[in-house]
Amino acid sequence: MKKIYLDRLRLQASVGILEHELASKQPLEVSIEVVLFDGSIVPARDAVSDVFDYRNLRDAALTEANQGHVNMLETLAGRIVRRLLAHKPVQSVRVRVDKPSIFIDCDSVAVEVFSQQENGDPN
Repeated sequence: MKKIYLDRLRLQASVGILEHELASKQPLEVSIEVVLFDGSIVPARDAVSDVFDYRNLRDAALTEANQGHVNMLETLAGRIVRRLLAHKPVQSVRVRVDKPSIFIDCDSVAVEVFSQQENGDPN
C-alpha cells in the first residue's frame, strides 16, 4: 500500500454562512491523505510518469477552493474527495479542512471527509 499526503495547504476561499464570511475570502488549511491501489514498492522507472503525482492533491484543493462560494466546509472537503477519487490509481481519500482563528478561544474548527472506491466506483 502507498499513501501520499499533503499537509496543511494554506489557501484563501469563500466559505461560510456568516455575513463577514459572505463578504470576503478567509484563510483555510487543507490536509489530504490518498491511498493508492497496491502496486510495485519501487516504480518501474524513476520517473513521475510511473507514480501518482502529488501535485494532483494540491491542484484538486486549489481548483475546488476557487470554484466560488460554498456555505459549508463539508461541501468543499467532499468536492475535493470526489475530484481525487476520479483518478484511477486512488483507492481512498481523506480530506481535512481547517478554518483557523474562527473563534478566539481555539486554534481552528475542522471538518474531515473520507471516502473510498467500492467495486471500482467512487462513493
